[in-house]
Amino acid sequence: MTQEKTKAARGRPKTINRERILDVAMKAYWQEGTRGVSINEICKLAEVSKPGLYREFGNEDGLMEAALAAYIEQTFSPLIATLESQTSLSGVLAELVEFVCNERKELPDGCLMVKMRDTQTKLGDKTQNALAEIHYQFMAFIEGWAQRAREGGEIPETMSNQFVADYIDAQLTAALAQRARGEDVEKVNAVLKMAFSVLA
Repeated sequence: MTQEKTKAARGRPKTINRERILDVAMKAYWQEGTRGVSINEICKLAEVSKPGLYREFGNEDGLMEAALAAYIEQTFSPLIATLESQTSLSGVLAELVEFVCNERKELPDGCLMVKMRDTQTKLGDKTQNALAEIHYQFMAFIEGWAQRAREGGEIPETMSNQFVADYIDAQLTAALAQRARGEDVEKVNAVLKMAFSVLA
């Protein structure tokens, strides 16, 4: 009887620590890019078996989608909340500069979303759809701020909402890529402020 119980216990799958796996995967994709880290490496770092990881997330696409969701919750959603508290476009731009140039302890530089967008066509459908949706929401948010800024006389009537959103997105993407490459943060800060001065 005891021997049978021991065998049964050994046969049970280990408990999966989903939060740990997501933290490891998010930081690995953030640091190395989605093409720079394998499932095997993530399994090793998270101390989980490959079958166990697949049971939890389905496949690599499911893991990447979940890692992106974790990134949005930890990093992107707080940024949007901060931007929503601003009362002017210049305040929004200042917060975006702070977001890009702030050196976060124990977190990689740059942006997971930017790295995923760089290899978007090579991502799975779930991750691509999630990435497109959050980018759409961000662009719509900035377009809304552009409209309010125009109504408040902060930007010229000749600048369309879409142009302002596209311009800000392009400058942010470039600056975050520079940060990910380890370029001097003071230089990135100065260049981004100069780029945003066209709008502020």
